[in-house]
Amino acid sequence: MRRPTLLLLPLLVSLLLQFHGHASAEDCEPAACGNLTLSYPFWLGSSTNPPSSPSCGHPGFEVWCGDGGREASLKGSSIHVLGIDYTNNSFVASHSRVAGDDGVCQADFNVSSSIALSLQFTFSPQNRALCFLYHCRNGTAPSSGPEYANATANCSSPIYAYLAGPYYWDTPPEIATGGCTYAYMPVLGSEAAVMTAANYSRLLKDGFVLDWEVASVGDCRTCNASGGQCRYDNDAAEFWCLCPDGRRAGSTCAGLHVLRGVTYPHLSLFSLISSLLFNSLMN
Repeated sequence: MRRPTLLLLPLLVSLLLQFHGHASAEDCEPAACGNLTLSYPFWLGSSTNPPSSPSCGHPGFEVWCGDGGREASLKGSSIHVLGIDYTNNSFVASHSRVAGDDGVCQADFNVSSSIALSLQFTFSPQNRALCFLYHCRNGTAPSSGPEYANATANCSSPIYAYLAGPYYWDTPPEIATGGCTYAYMPVLGSEAAVMTAANYSRLLKDGFVLDWEVASVGDCRTCNASGGQCRYDNDAAEFWCLCPDGRRAGSTCAGLHVLRGVTYPHLSLFSLISSLLFNSLMN
């Protein structure tokens, strides 16, 4: 009669090859773009380099590096990444349409439509709303006051700026429009606290804060703390931790493996499968 262990040999060989493939996966070192350091969940991609599976980062955090390696954008979009705070799971971004010198003339759109808010990003409560009023009825200006500023500059038609309170992407600020149409943009609350609506150009260039949830990209800090490297499986749409010994873990490489009542401290699945194969052939 064939022994049960030998009957499992094909499965063990398959598992051995599978985990050996994970051990030889590319080392995802942090990448640089301008003054940014890109590490999980961010990763450096390009239009000619589609993400593999496993990937070095979450697909929604793919960054293309343009302008001679000085400009980072989310997958070549109009959303530019200006700074990343990995500790607080947030980053500062700007929209290229309004961040230029004549951006105020093109501020007649909803910036949230350019961002996949339903997936992994949310606007930080730190942001304030910068409103722009245009197409005023009969050419009349909106209500006057220190909160308003004439932002027409080189625009083809009059436009006015108004610095409001907290920014809520789905709730327009309640302001006196004076018969004007208006749009509102998020700006950094820390900058707005020491500025007025007259600083509209600077506020647009400095950008706004976007947050991400750990649950949407995986707990990379826990993985790193256990000696692992963070990966994202695009096929399975899930985070996993690549351990130093090549083992694929859920979120951490810490822990023990148990086999037939015997505890093997920090022994990889690769080693366990190899041991099983050796024992089955020797017995």
